[in-house]
Amino acid sequence: MSNVVEFTMNVKPGHYAEVVELYSEFACEFQLIDPSLHTVHILGDEGSGVVRGIGIFDTRVAANEVNSNALFAAFNDAVAPLISGEPTRVVLDLLHGWTR
Repeated sequence: MSNVVEFTMNVKPGHYAEVVELYSEFACEFQLIDPSLHTVHILGDEGSGVVRGIGIFDTRVAANEVNSNALFAAFNDAVAPLISGEPTRVVLDLLHGWTR
């Protein structure tokens, strides 16, 4: 069963564009090196300072392995001074998916 990772950050005022750019770069690079990652969507709301990534992986194991990846660690280090608190990361089962 495929799994969805939801990774949410609360951005400090004035750093929204920078976090979005760092997240976009990370997602693009990570998708190139991890064949189990099928899709990534990065969402945000500048007004509330929320930036959220949603990635679809082949398996829960693959989704969890991201936590030990050096590229993910470097991304977290880069955004740490730009966000408030710790990011939240949730892994969910993908129950249904539709695209047009």
